[in-house]
Amino acid sequence: MFDADVEVVTDTSTTLRRDGLLAAGTLAVCLAVGTLTDSDPFLDWRAALLGVGGALAVEAVFLRYPERLLALWARPAVALAGAGAVAGLGLIALSVTPWVLGALTWGLGTYAILLVCVVLGAGNPLTALPGLSRRD
Repeated sequence: MFDADVEVVTDTSTTLRRDGLLAAGTLAVCLAVGTLTDSDPFLDWRAALLGVGGALAVEAVFLRYPERLLALWARPAVALAGAGAVAGLGLIALSVTPWVLGALTWGLGTYAILLVCVVLGAGNPLTALPGLSRRD
């Protein structure tokens, strides 16, 4: 995702739609798997902290270095591989540390909220932070 101010991505609506579908699909898989287990991976405080913090950190890096990262992320294979890696990591984590699945789910939910802000025209809220806007 990105703010509308960033000029790197050429077809914004296609990228937002693709990112939204990948995030929603991966979030649905993580929620379904986590719900079907007896571990309640979403309720662990570490999951919420790591998931929300991780999503905000990744988004901040994309906003800070859009020329380098958005060109790479715009490739469909890269975005699809990223979604697959998140889903695969969640399934593997379930057997070792279930709260990591919760962290992935919290992160995807955070990303979804940021994406909704951009789609509704409010822009990415993280651009209000110093160093994360084109205007800086």
